[in-house]
Amino acid sequence: MNWKLRLQERFWGIAPWDAKHITDEWFRAHFDYAADVVQHWVGGVLDLPTARLLNFGCGDGITDLALMLRHGATAIHGVDIRREYAKLPRIAREQLGMSRIPAGMTFETIQPGAPLAGRQPLVDGIMSWSTFEHVQRDQLAPIFSDLYACLRPGGYFFIQIEPLFYSPFGSHLRRYIETPWQHLLVSEDDLWRAIEQHKGPMAADEVDFGFADFGVDGYKKFVFNEYRALNLLTADELVEITTSAGFKLVRQERRSVDMEIPQALRGKYPDELLLNNEIFLLLGK
Repeated sequence: MNWKLRLQERFWGIAPWDAKHITDEWFRAHFDYAADVVQHWVGGVLDLPTARLLNFGCGDGITDLALMLRHGATAIHGVDIRREYAKLPRIAREQLGMSRIPAGMTFETIQPGAPLAGRQPLVDGIMSWSTFEHVQRDQLAPIFSDLYACLRPGGYFFIQIEPLFYSPFGSHLRRYIETPWQHLLVSEDDLWRAIEQHKGPMAADEVDFGFADFGVDGYKKFVFNEYRALNLLTADELVEITTSAGFKLVRQERRSVDMEIPQALRGKYPDELLLNNEIFLLLGK
């Protein structure tokens, strides 16, 4: 089927789309902001129209779609342990009026830690958006070594993580808990009670397309279990693990928040660790 779509696009182009259809804030954030960030970091070192890209932890594929439609990418293979990307044709139809997604986008469901190297031709670039804080810690080194083997010599790997665990909302529970550093101040039981008792609406850009699959109570349990599985990765550890896998550090940017650290946490953790909420990392091979 994919070759038929490629042939269609060769003669008639990709399906028409119109950003004026966008009504969903989660979609808008990933279609606009996330794609622009990837373009800024990856588009500066690779020619997106000719590059073969791998998205590790592609999620629903919205950012991949934006890179194709807005930034000229032509070949992106997304992998994830969940199948959120299966919703993308419907999402693109609802939010952009597209009859079909571009043929240059392919997706694959993988098992956690399953090797990718050797299964497809080497890629020019790898990207990962807020994924590696969710990977089991003992799988990090093997996965980075495997991704190193997937990348051609001279290729680049872009990683973004936000929020980092020790930052004010590093629990990934801000949909329900607005108190900064609450996950470092109270017990898991207290966190769960706060989530369970939450009655108000969530911020529109925090409601992903998987919400409807779980329902209100099911989504609370899903998000809390995601919190409990976080690997507590820090920016320093990310740099150390990736460079130990063979990657060269090309550029990094760490963003911090300007907030007052609670007295209960002062001296318990370094201030820099508590305030650093995001890292952008560009690696080379």
